[in-house]
Amino acid sequence: MKTKAKKLVTLILTALLVLSILPMNVFAAQREVTASSTASITINNAVKNDVLAAYKVVDITYNAANNTLSYAWNSAFADYFAGNTSYNSTAYTVEQFDALNDDSDGLKTLLAGLPSYIANRTITPVDTRTVDAGSAATFANLAMGEYFIRPTSTTSVYQLMLQKVEPTVVDGTYVIEDITFNAKHKEVSVTKTADKTSVTKNEKVNYTITVEIPTYATGAVDKSFYVSDLLPDGLTIDVGSIKVARNGTDITSENTQYTLNTTANTTTTSPHYTFKLSVDTAQYAANWAADGGKQLVITYTATLNDNDTTQVNTKETNTVTFDYSNYPYVENSHAQKTDTVDVTTFAIKIDKYVKNDEDAKLANAKFDLYRTATTAEVNAGSAVTIPHTTIKGILLESGLTTDDSGAATFAKYEANGTNYDYYLVETQAPSGYNILDNAVKVNFTDAVVARTNGIYTVEIENTSGIQLPITGGTGTVIFTVVGIALMVGAVVLFVVSRKKAKESK
Repeated sequence: MKTKAKKLVTLILTALLVLSILPMNVFAAQREVTASSTASITINNAVKNDVLAAYKVVDITYNAANNTLSYAWNSAFADYFAGNTSYNSTAYTVEQFDALNDDSDGLKTLLAGLPSYIANRTITPVDTRTVDAGSAATFANLAMGEYFIRPTSTTSVYQLMLQKVEPTVVDGTYVIEDITFNAKHKEVSVTKTADKTSVTKNEKVNYTITVEIPTYATGAVDKSFYVSDLLPDGLTIDVGSIKVARNGTDITSENTQYTLNTTANTTTTSPHYTFKLSVDTAQYAANWAADGGKQLVITYTATLNDNDTTQVNTKETNTVTFDYSNYPYVENSHAQKTDTVDVTTFAIKIDKYVKNDEDAKLANAKFDLYRTATTAEVNAGSAVTIPHTTIKGILLESGLTTDDSGAATFAKYEANGTNYDYYLVETQAPSGYNILDNAVKVNFTDAVVARTNGIYTVEIENTSGIQLPITGGTGTVIFTVVGIALMVGAVVLFVVSRKKAKESK
């Protein structure tokens, strides 16, 4: 007897151990069904802050008297599934509907018109939930039935979601349990970059737009998208420079695969754009479907013009807009994402004053502005030697004259940083002052000039008096000094000889 008792205790302990290691929801989730039973549907893998709505399309009723379930279309959707509307012309029974596989084209085609039907008939959802920080949303206490779940606020592209709160039979008894599933969706993105952050007037900027191509399911009815780009007045696009690549392949010349509108729309009509690349549903199906999730890259160049609209230290903001069907089962259900990139132009200001007296400003000094030349410019023969240096450069602007406050400003130039140096060369000194015999080197970064309202000030002093012109090097100076000494010696000898001549008389 003791042996049997020990075995019984061992079996009980073993059972308790097994129960302790099993998940609690294995037992807690299943509940015996009553006519008023409810359950929850939890959606994981959704996007935080998206709004999801649940619509009951099938009613499931439990009859306790004979322990049976009955199925019927929910009254709000009976017309749709009966094929009596323009949204769906094929009649389905509930049994035929349940026989469709979840990922089948037949189910996707049948449900494709449902979102539009809901929207146009203003059907109220059973419940609406916002996705939490854990990427989940739970519809609690749902009556038995089948639910169509759709996003009503999102920037992602969701696939169709259909879930049942349906009893199942366990050991001859109907039980019900909560449902959890993962949403299927695809994030899309758009980014824009420029090859520089500051720019000189009449200089080109290279732009790159990168778009993640939307992934649209077979049953989707709206597979369209477009990319539009809007340049500010200070930038002029080179339309001929626009290049289009899909998944790394240049398709610029494949103009049947997309529509490119380069006629700027800057009127009050929305949307505004400088150019717009569009892909319609037919073009997507024929050319883009296999590349969903891959990259569309658009590149082009624009020039900073010298119009009055181009202002120093004012950002020239370029905006790209990506418009896509975020719920492609509804016509014109679109969302947008944007990205911006800025370029800025700055100024070099001369502050001219008397040496050792900064308050004494000097007018009528003239300056030329140079920058160091690139290797290509030197090789092409377009560079010159910057005066007072041995450096090859490009003359940017000449003859700028200081005003009564000693100021002269070279406007609309980029921060040179490590790219090159600017040089200021004085070509005319104020009356009564010596002209500079050196070129003034100028170098500043975006960060430095941003702290000074976009103006980099160069202080340049002048000395008064007469300065002998020096056009040669050290050897010339030596010869000049020797020449002057000889002239002085000759004068001295002449005076002495005159004196001696007078004394001898």
